[in-house]
Amino acid sequence: MVAILTNNDKFSIFKIGDLQIKFKTSPFLQKYISILKWNKGYIECMAKYSTLDTPIEEYIDLRYIAKRLRLPQDIFDNIQEVRIV
Repeated sequence: MVAILTNNDKFSIFKIGDLQIKFKTSPFLQKYISILKWNKGYIECMAKYSTLDTPIEEYIDLRYIAKRLRLPQDIFDNIQEVRIV
């Protein structure tokens, strides 16, 4: 299964099939550039911020977000790849 990571305004959106997990991010985030590592709910990626000249490494803990939303913790187990749109 492939998941999608994107951002819109002050929010990041992680899509798994029909499910969307939307979470607040920095208003200075312009875009995600690449996925460096996916580890069953934990994302390491490169992100571009308007306040910085060069992209930086970003870490997203989706398991923490899913737990707060009371989603099943195994929701990420079948995802083999995360793409940026």
